[in-house]
Amino acid sequence: MSTTIVQLTGIAGVLITLTAVWLQWTLPGHIARLEDKLKDGRLNAKQVEQRIRWTQLAPIVCTLLGTCLLFGAVLRALGR
Repeated sequence: MSTTIVQLTGIAGVLITLTAVWLQWTLPGHIARLEDKLKDGRLNAKQVEQRIRWTQLAPIVCTLLGTCLLFGAVLRALGR
């Protein structure tokens, strides 16, 4: 049972970390689309600012969460 938890935690950590990489990689495109929506008048400046802030924060949060899950899996595998 414990081995399964370690494996699942490790897999979740890897998947979340890979998601963070993808989010960071596609960040410029997301920001460009938000700026286009601002130019088109579909969003106002405040909405764009808030969405850009969340878009920039998401990769950081995913990286930290993935790292914590991987670290927890290693500690559990080592029996600590």
